Amino acid sequence: MPPTQLTLLDQSELLELVPALPPIEEGDNHGAVFTKEWVVDLMLDLCDYRAERDLSKLRLLEPSCGDGAFLQRIVKRLSDSLRAHGLTLSDARNAIRAYDLQGRNVQAARERIAELLVAKGWTNVDEIVAHWIRHADYLLAADGADFDLVVGNPPYIRAQEIPEERRNTYIGLWNTMTMGTDIFVGFIEKGLRSLKPGGRLCFIVADRWQHNAYGRKLRKLISEHYAVDAMFEMHGVDAFAAPVSAYPAITMIRNGAQGRVLYASAQAELDEHGGARLTSWFEHDAPGAVRDPLFSACVLPDWFRTEEIWPSGSPEVLAFLEDMAERFHPLEDAATGTKVGIGIATGADDVFITDDAHGVEAERLIPLLMSADITTGRVQWKGDYLVNPWNADGQLVDLAHYPKLSAYFQQHATALKKRHVAQKRPDRWYATIDKVHAGLRERPKLVLQDMSSTISPVLDAQHYPHHNLYWITSTGWDLEVLGGLLLSEVAELFVRAYGVKMRNGTMRFQSQYLRMIRVPAPDSLSDAQRDALRQTFRDRDRAGATCAALQAYGLNTLPSFK
Repeated sequence: MPPTQLTLLDQSELLELVPALPPIEEGDNHGAVFTKEWVVDLMLDLCDYRAERDLSKLRLLEPSCGDGAFLQRIVKRLSDSLRAHGLTLSDARNAIRAYDLQGRNVQAARERIAELLVAKGWTNVDEIVAHWIRHADYLLAADGADFDLVVGNPPYIRAQEIPEERRNTYIGLWNTMTMGTDIFVGFIEKGLRSLKPGGRLCFIVADRWQHNAYGRKLRKLISEHYAVDAMFEMHGVDAFAAPVSAYPAITMIRNGAQGRVLYASAQAELDEHGGARLTSWFEHDAPGAVRDPLFSACVLPDWFRTEEIWPSGSPEVLAFLEDMAERFHPLEDAATGTKVGIGIATGADDVFITDDAHGVEAERLIPLLMSADITTGRVQWKGDYLVNPWNADGQLVDLAHYPKLSAYFQQHATALKKRHVAQKRPDRWYATIDKVHAGLRERPKLVLQDMSSTISPVLDAQHYPHHNLYWITSTGWDLEVLGGLLLSEVAELFVRAYGVKMRNGTMRFQSQYLRMIRVPAPDSLSDAQRDALRQTFRDRDRAGATCAALQAYGLNTLPSFK
């Protein structure tokens, strides 16, 4: 009987149904990225896990302990607490539970923690250390919902790198996990379900789940059943023992009703001294906004109660976005007939894209706009065509009616039939993954590159966009006026806040982020504002477009992103 997806209460029962999985091979780090001590201390302080409290009364869970980076700081505080409160080590038998998937990590962590306890003057430590630190897959371990704290740095493993049988088991157990999610999404869900009422989860984890479609289910779970208490964005901060390309955030979520949120955005230079100042800020009962050379921080009255994308940026940016959401409409809006979409995915670009204008019947070729065609801010078509297998009614053409097209596809039949889409539907072996939308080629549209360092919409009405381009059409907007708005730093700020961050400042201009842009109603703009936006778009004048957009939005300036 395969496990079904969890409700909030049936975790232990379902885990008993999980079949045995093949053991994990030792040797690889399995996504382990160890955290520096000052970052661990920052997180423990945020959770109020301090020696001054009787920590023996708290139950703390560390789901992926590695060789003990978190546990060393945790156990040090627990030991000091026991001494301060006149308690014995046995009084803390149930104060810690830690897991790791690899036996060698468990052994290393046990040795390090045992050495620490002995150095602290404790004796007969091996049994309790073995009780604390367990060799198991956390996502398959049967824990009750009775923990006060779940703390740690979950592993970073992409979905495609998880063995298929294990991945499918995880997906069956954890509702927020899909075929495309990183494994830490499951760690967050299980961690939350392990909390008693009032308990808190505090992870340092890549914040992509807040910005990507694959995090929608997790955002929904948190919005409906939990409360975000703190969010510390730490992009570029030297927080780990080895260099990593992640964009981490310290995220604290409570099993309770949503209230105020401690929010901070760190400069890349944040270090243990800046971390200490950040700790000092959030220790106050009613901390106000602060701008330190190494971070900015504030108290937000609420958090985003939605499964839609959560933004990030400076506290001023978040306040700005909240104001814009209240005053303006989304870019994609039925009232203005504005739609956002992505260009065609073929599944075999080497076959379906050609620069030979005579290889098939002329009517089966569509001029195809590629990302390289708009890098200058103007359309400079280089001569690529889409070999189009679709009729205007959305049905595949009958190859018998097109001898040259038939011969062309037969020439490439082996490659086309190997595709997953063709194996699912052998009768449609020459179909592209996406259909061609009738009329999109000739329709005026703004097109944007998927990846770029700045927002740069380009107007086109002669080509069909490729998959690495996103398009915007509208019946209610003059597209040159809208193009002026989108060329501005105002529009770019939305994408920076809502989108996934890439290396070297590159942004992703995907439809899910473009849809988060807020725009004024077209008829709210004066003739002068429309003229200014139109002209700056024609001139590719980004600074002028920003000035004109600020006037159109009724703004004086933009908040600093950091």
